[in-house]
Amino acid sequence: MQNYELKKLALNAKNRLIGNKKGLEASLKNKTLPVSSNIKVKTISLSDENFDHKVREVLEHDTLAPIREIMDEAYYKSLSASMKEKYLLEVIEKFLICKKKFDSEVSHKSVL
Repeated sequence: MQNYELKKLALNAKNRLIGNKKGLEASLKNKTLPVSSNIKVKTISLSDENFDHKVREVLEHDTLAPIREIMDEAYYKSLSASMKEKYLLEVIEKFLICKKKFDSEVSHKSVL
């Protein structure tokens, strides 16, 4: 549902930019979900580069618990139970993205 909200916000913003009042009014009439303030915007930051570097190091060495090595244990212990779950899922998602990128780079290098 968050994806739907983000699409709706983007459509409204586009309509405002081009001055399409009719499209804006139509989208407001079809509004079924309230706009939520907890929409995440993904940005590239230095911490993401550090995370990518950690993932590369873990993937280059065989480990039994790669996620545990990547996680920030002190930060994880300071979170509530629900926030721990959210943090763990975010780390896993980012790990899988980095792993896919790393695997494609390795396969690309082996082809060359």
